[in-house]
Amino acid sequence: MFIVEQTTMIQLEGIEKELLKKLEQKDYSLGQLSLMSEKELAEDLEIEEELAALIIQKAQEQLGIHPYTAAEFLEIERRRGRITTGSEEFDSMLNGGIWTGEITELVGSFSSGKTQLCFQLCINVQLPKDLGGLEGKAFFIDTERTFSPQRIEEIASFRIKNTKKVLDNILVAPTSNTDIMLAYINQLEKIIPEENIKLVIIDSLAAHFRAEFIGKDRLVERQQKIMNLAEKLVEIAVDHDVAIVVTNQIIAAIDQFLYGSGEEPALGFAWAHRPQQRIFLRKSRGSARIARLFDSSRFPDREILFYVTEQGISDTSPASLEFY
Repeated sequence: MFIVEQTTMIQLEGIEKELLKKLEQKDYSLGQLSLMSEKELAEDLEIEEELAALIIQKAQEQLGIHPYTAAEFLEIERRRGRITTGSEEFDSMLNGGIWTGEITELVGSFSSGKTQLCFQLCINVQLPKDLGGLEGKAFFIDTERTFSPQRIEEIASFRIKNTKKVLDNILVAPTSNTDIMLAYINQLEKIIPEENIKLVIIDSLAAHFRAEFIGKDRLVERQQKIMNLAEKLVEIAVDHDVAIVVTNQIIAAIDQFLYGSGEEPALGFAWAHRPQQRIFLRKSRGSARIARLFDSSRFPDREILFYVTEQGISDTSPASLEFY
């Protein structure tokens, strides 16, 4: 299992080294410091509130915490990376593919194409930028034991000469419960810069929560954990400009939700508002799959057709990517 110790390296201009070491020993992150009160930090470090205020200010400055104009925000958005899905139709629906700096959720039943799309993204994130990649690695959190290196090698072999390199650039984290899953997620802030991670996948997010938190008496506890996890994922996506893709299961709904099917995503409202893009996948005839963008802050609802073939995700024919 790929587990490393979590450490926090704090570097704040104008703050003495001894105090920086003290911050590191207490395992503070810049994000935590930026949100603390002067009194709280002063008491914890046994320093003057004036010095605590300076530390908080420096942390906020380093994180770039200040209001943006809409024009500045647009420019930031334009610089964000995108990972091709392998399907031009799918990419068009999302204006270029899967975006960095946000969470994309894939919802669907068994055999709807969720995991196959995740495998394709693990390959495509490694491609050169002019071919729709980010020249980075993938981190795959496998909660359902569905990860298949053989399938990834098969897909990659149709487009990429060095399939071993592809597999070497995917870090796999198998998990058996929520505690292990959360432990891996907490390590991502260290692993991402060290390993040049550009894509984080959780397949699936719902599996452990649904298995472990059973009954109404554990509902509040489950929702709190989900909300904390969601906030952490958003923080990681934004701070490190990585794409986070999670798959989610579907459950029966009292009220019909999508397509009059009486199905809705698992995990409820605690999770529903956190992904920036939510995509519902369903099986069609043969290798055809239907993807519907049903909840997005940027794009209108839209439905497209794509295919899951031996060669991976494509439109009517396998996507054309040059060898490298």
